[in-house]
Amino acid sequence: MAGPPRVVARARTAVRAHLTARLEQLADDTGAGHLSPRVLVGVSGGADSLALLATTAWVAARMGLETEALIIDHGLQADSEGVAERAAEASRRLGAAHTTIRRVEVGTAGAGGVENAARRARHAAFTQRLDETGALALLLGHTLDDQAEQVLMGLARGGGPRAMAGIPPVRGAILRPFLGAERDESTALRRADTEEICRVHDVEWWEDPMNEDPALLRSAVRHRVLPLLREVLGEQIDENLARAAALIGPDVEHLDAEAAARLEELRRDGGELREDGDLLLLDAYALASVPAALRTRILRDASRRAEQEAGTPSDKSLLRRHVLAAEALVVSWHGQAGVPLPGRIEVARRDGLLVWRRLDP
Repeated sequence: MAGPPRVVARARTAVRAHLTARLEQLADDTGAGHLSPRVLVGVSGGADSLALLATTAWVAARMGLETEALIIDHGLQADSEGVAERAAEASRRLGAAHTTIRRVEVGTAGAGGVENAARRARHAAFTQRLDETGALALLLGHTLDDQAEQVLMGLARGGGPRAMAGIPPVRGAILRPFLGAERDESTALRRADTEEICRVHDVEWWEDPMNEDPALLRSAVRHRVLPLLREVLGEQIDENLARAAALIGPDVEHLDAEAAARLEELRRDGGELREDGDLLLLDAYALASVPAALRTRILRDASRRAEQEAGTPSDKSLLRRHVLAAEALVVSWHGQAGVPLPGRIEVARRDGLLVWRRLDP
């Protein structure tokens, strides 16, 4: 008896590897007892997400799990409701035990434009549904092509290692199997692979018109920049960019985890030195002794945490100049004024402490 087409088998291997790793992780987590045997799949109606849904439904059923298609309607196109309904119908035909459509309000674009605004709204809906269902994982259909595009966009924006690491294959409960299983690059899928999987399953996919909009950076990278790079540097450029992200990613994760641990060690209550409006306090002298690679991460994370605690989120991004100015309060202290940050907060030095506080209205 002939097995499935090779591309289908590769996709199944990738999904099975990611779900198995997630189950092994949860087996050691004493706080995971409330989770249900359900996996969510983010479905847009495009080839990537429908191929992932078909693959996950097949694999999950054989692992004793049920699959839910989670369709996010951003309302950005005239027929977005119809697109969502057709995606739900396709998901049911492909084996989803449950389908859920969530309509989100993208709101004002703010920093990063409409793409980032839609992404934030989408991920908020993902998090909410994970909480509602107790699902053990949410799977998303990003491919190697998406990874190559993401790395290029990060470089174009002057990003550091985190930007060059691209899209994480795993982040908590969010899994992206088509970016490849750990230590097995052969399981990474291309966009053409997901289209082939859809053809195998005889399912039509939706082409998002935003992917063709030349005004959007990702579209320009996809249709203009990468084709030129392939012509000049060779067809392997997509794989090489994705491989670079895979090499950098573990280092970034390690440094981020170490910075998070150091941040907790450096936190101080402030006692009598604490003032009204203070949000977060760190030991400035101890922070000065931390290696620069960790120190800047600590300052970035502390600034973002303080903004959240202040409850005054901004559509402006925390930039490197903000972090460097905050670092100067630690390593080049000469009595300078505090540094205003996004979210109507500032960081200043006071009595040997680095203090994030609310700015007066």
